[in-house]
Amino acid sequence: MEWLPRLTSRQTHSPSTPVSPRSETKPTLTQGISTSDCDEDTIYHYTSGRWLWNEREQLSRRYVKFNLAALVNIAIHATGSKSCIEVQKLPEGNFSKVFLLTMDDGKEVIAKLPNPNAGPQYFTTATPTVYAWSPSTEEIGAEYIIMERSRGVELGKLWDDMSGPDKFEIVQQLVGFEKALVSTRFPMYGSIYYANNLRNIDSHQVIELGDKMNTVGVEFAVSPTTNRTFFDDGRDAVDVHRGPWASIEDYVSARANRELACLQTFSEFPRPQGLFYGPGQYQPTAQRKQEALQNVLKVAEFLSPNDKEISKPVLWHPDLHGDNIFVNPDQPTQILSIIDWQAVNLSPLFLQARHPALIEFEGPIPEGLQRIRLPDNFDDLSPEEQLDAKKLRAAQSLYKLYDIQMMQKCPEIAAALKFKNSLAGQITGLSDSLFRDGEPIVQGMLIRLQEEWATRVGSSIPCPLSFTEEDKKQQEVDEAKWASGVELMEEFLGQVGAYRGWDGWVNHNNYEHFRVQLEKCREEFLNSHSTTSEERSQWESVWPFTDK
Repeated sequence: MEWLPRLTSRQTHSPSTPVSPRSETKPTLTQGISTSDCDEDTIYHYTSGRWLWNEREQLSRRYVKFNLAALVNIAIHATGSKSCIEVQKLPEGNFSKVFLLTMDDGKEVIAKLPNPNAGPQYFTTATPTVYAWSPSTEEIGAEYIIMERSRGVELGKLWDDMSGPDKFEIVQQLVGFEKALVSTRFPMYGSIYYANNLRNIDSHQVIELGDKMNTVGVEFAVSPTTNRTFFDDGRDAVDVHRGPWASIEDYVSARANRELACLQTFSEFPRPQGLFYGPGQYQPTAQRKQEALQNVLKVAEFLSPNDKEISKPVLWHPDLHGDNIFVNPDQPTQILSIIDWQAVNLSPLFLQARHPALIEFEGPIPEGLQRIRLPDNFDDLSPEEQLDAKKLRAAQSLYKLYDIQMMQKCPEIAAALKFKNSLAGQITGLSDSLFRDGEPIVQGMLIRLQEEWATRVGSSIPCPLSFTEEDKKQQEVDEAKWASGVELMEEFLGQVGAYRGWDGWVNHNNYEHFRVQLEKCREEFLNSHSTTSEERSQWESVWPFTDK
């Protein structure tokens, strides 16, 4: 590769615990480590970490072979530069490879290429105002997007040192940003495309923006969704309807039918939340999951909110954490740009709406809108405990300030967040992942819906659910065992030093430490939860943290 500009890679400083790469989230770059003359493996392969199990499969889902020379030439031509003097591979997120290209005239551009796990080919490349992009693999062997490097600095690098009023100013901007997103009208649920890139679209798929909003002068349309829930964990292999959908009822039914198709196709269930299948533990079955989904389909038409504004199709950024928000380093309250829009889609507002990850915190969320106070025993706490109490109060206050701002400036989002936590909202939300887990919880909610049918739906409409007393008793047993398995999982992950939903990803420098720690904790678990050799063998046969 002598013809190439200087090629380097930048890896993150190793943290003491594994950091989840989900949703393109990456650790703050506190230290860069550059090495010259990267080989082809560094370019094409995932290099930002390792997996303790199923590593070959995980790496294959993130391997992208492409023509780097062609990519560089496209970038040079698009920017009007004479040459590219350096290509730097940046730390990778979960779904794409990212390169920083520096031109001879000082211009810096970002080249982003989706991994195979990003979603369906052709429909995964984002299309903002950029230097160049292609949803085809013909030019360089992969889809790509080349865009101007985001100005500013990641908010996450400054957030902890910012004052309360400055943080509130950021929150106010995010509220305004989300209000603008939900104020735009869309005709269907799905994802947004350039209309001229689609075949055989109907007129009702076309998005009517008007001349004032359509500043690029091209036509957009709604077509199949790029929502990852339709592609993750093998769902991309099943033949199901992926949109677009004209009604909320069609959308909810499509999600349930997708999960049913997965249960008919696969014999194993991905990434359960608990340590199941062991002796005396909850035993997930396809039949139980199918029963829950069939019940959801029976009541799907009654789960939609009466207020159509909170079920309308909207765009929403799903991952507003500190590394996706860029601010002016000289004026940190000024947001310059927001990144990571890949797979953003049009879904119902009450399913999209959530508090920004930036202001989420560990601890209780206060109810109501009263002023949040320090604990009554604050004066009796140690200095360290007092500091923790103050930090918790600050986080809770910012969280509630977001709620207040939303109620004042965009009540439909506030209403959507409230409905999301209602019985109907929770059934709709949780039924999206029953192929994976959660069927005892959903069945319990459906039983409650049956019992409260007259007050929630109306006595004039017959309830389509027919749970017997025996069904209810079995659900209580299942839910208790399910909860026990989830508690076991959380205890085990806590001992390992990992996080909920961990898929085995670790930083390179921590690989050996966590390999040893995982095996140590496994032995301790087997010794403490097995009273006979048969029980130990049963646990070993269903152990989830191993190659499949």
